[in-house]
Amino acid sequence: MTFKPSIFILLPVSLMVDTPDLRQKTVKVGLVGRALATFKVDKVCIYHDDDPHTKNQSAEVTLIASLLRYMETPQYLRKFLFPRSKELQYAGLLPPLRTPHHPLRIEKTKSGALREGVVTKADKRGSLLEIGLREKGVLNERLKVGRRLTTRLGERLDRGKITVKRVPKTDIGEYWGYEVLIADNLEDGLNQLGADYKIGTSRYGRNLYEAVRGIKESSPKSVGVAFGGPYAGLFEICENQGVDAEELFDVIINTIPNQGTATVRTEEALVATLAVLNALVR
Repeated sequence: MTFKPSIFILLPVSLMVDTPDLRQKTVKVGLVGRALATFKVDKVCIYHDDDPHTKNQSAEVTLIASLLRYMETPQYLRKFLFPRSKELQYAGLLPPLRTPHHPLRIEKTKSGALREGVVTKADKRGSLLEIGLREKGVLNERLKVGRRLTTRLGERLDRGKITVKRVPKTDIGEYWGYEVLIADNLEDGLNQLGADYKIGTSRYGRNLYEAVRGIKESSPKSVGVAFGGPYAGLFEICENQGVDAEELFDVIINTIPNQGTATVRTEEALVATLAVLNALVR
């Protein structure tokens, strides 16, 4: 039986610890964001791993989350949702995602098409939305200004307006970006994601193909995959946070056996693992 589980990812805040300045940090997060979108990751959680090499984990978590959320937001909505900030100083270096919810101006313009929108004005008659077209969206509901939502285009009206309806994520039917979460620790991150099947990654993990059989046999609706950091692997992070890695995960696997380098960076392990899961599980 073929199944395509949702993929959730957990990344430690220390993934940035070997990156010295904001410019390089922005570039690294850009690589992560592209990997998440390329392999259709639905949720990503940045968790505190208490790595002593990271001077200010709270600030780093905020930076990573802000950059990932900025990337995930369609370009035409960013100025409405992201005020100028130090974290976004080099946001121009972030690569475009070009996912289905990041259409060009000439794409997804006809009635029935889906577009992300943000409420710019609202009164008792309804809400006016920016939807990235010459026309503004008109919604027959009063929503909070600044709220982002998925809309379906309807009838074009006079004076540069088009009717729109709200669309729940369950009705979209195609990949529509990732959600960014933040957790105080690894266990909290796993609980927030609520994945049916939990995978840890480590160079000391089990044979990948044994794990794949286990995943397919359980046919989960969602799979959560956790990664360790540059200085502390998953087993060490779990030990430092007072949890048993073997009990926390359904399986711990090694997706880069016989690695040729002394260490594998978190963003490298992310791409390798997602590529393997995409080929063997999805």
